[in-house]
Amino acid sequence: MDKKSVVWAGVIAMVSAIIVIAWLSDPLGLTPEQNGLAPDPDGRGTDLHGQAPDTSGPDHARDVPGPAGEMGHIPDNDTVARPDAQTWRPAELFPATRTYQGPDFELEDITGRTVRLSDFEGSIIVLNLWATWCPPCRDEVPALIRLQEEFGDRGVQVIGVSLDENGARQAVSGFAQSFGINYPTPVDDGRVQQKYGPLSVIPTTYFLDGGRNIRYYAPGYLEYGQMEEAIRDLLSD
Repeated sequence: MDKKSVVWAGVIAMVSAIIVIAWLSDPLGLTPEQNGLAPDPDGRGTDLHGQAPDTSGPDHARDVPGPAGEMGHIPDNDTVARPDAQTWRPAELFPATRTYQGPDFELEDITGRTVRLSDFEGSIIVLNLWATWCPPCRDEVPALIRLQEEFGDRGVQVIGVSLDENGARQAVSGFAQSFGINYPTPVDDGRVQQKYGPLSVIPTTYFLDGGRNIRYYAPGYLEYGQMEEAIRDLLSD
């Protein structure tokens, strides 16, 4: 085999290895690019280590340091602090470009009750992936509470899956009580992140129709008006 053939064989082997690694990292094709949902180009929200986007102007989220240590460490009493006057740049709400059913899951909420996504089939589901240590997640909670209050009797169900770790149930329980959360807040054991990930930022929110099909996707903070618009569109189907 001549030198040129050896080089090309090496290139082909490297490309094949990269393809296999990429497939193994997301075998179900649930990343936004693969499931027909456009990704968030600016990474709005807080990454999985608590880092917020840069704030170089009024249209950008304020820079908030993340928690020390690994994901899920709760920083002092800031966990149950009420939202302040921060102004987050809203994420874009992307419509799905193909039909994809949201994967089912089974988790325990903060009371020990089992929560299954399939239990709410027939309802419009707002699946919010969040954490108590995430500033834009906390600031988004009042809008989710309002959404549940105003549309709950019309077949809308908000579910807030917490991605907290290290004593998560206690942290989420105190947070939910402090904020008056009126929707289920199951604590993830890693399976929801695996099924709906990989996640680049939190909060990340999925809007599912009555057939549990993902219809909208938002990687980052949403304002109430954006949520309401998506819900009214699904109710009009």
